[in-house]
Amino acid sequence: MRTPVDKTIVFTLYSHPMKDAKQRWKAHLTFAPGSTDNSEAVLDIADGEGTPIAAGGFEYAGTTIPVTAGRGALRCGDFVRGKHDGGIWLHRKGMPPVPGALTFE
Repeated sequence: MRTPVDKTIVFTLYSHPMKDAKQRWKAHLTFAPGSTDNSEAVLDIADGEGTPIAAGGFEYAGTTIPVTAGRGALRCGDFVRGKHDGGIWLHRKGMPPVPGALTFE
């Protein structure tokens, strides 16, 4: 994989609808220009009220990305390998896991 050298690529992922805004989440996965399989994409994730997720695990296609202060990272090659495997979840202590999906804004 290689992203264009002159463009930043951003994917958006949303949780499934939940009554409680604190349980909902929205994530942006950002690939820097010229990213390759070994580059890291930055994950920024907040709850439905816009508050960064303090701590948790973002599960993407069987890989759990540690999240601290609303941020995590994923190797670009892992993103490509897992994009068709489903299984997108946010795990937080004291809350049930909340599933989500890749979307387009």
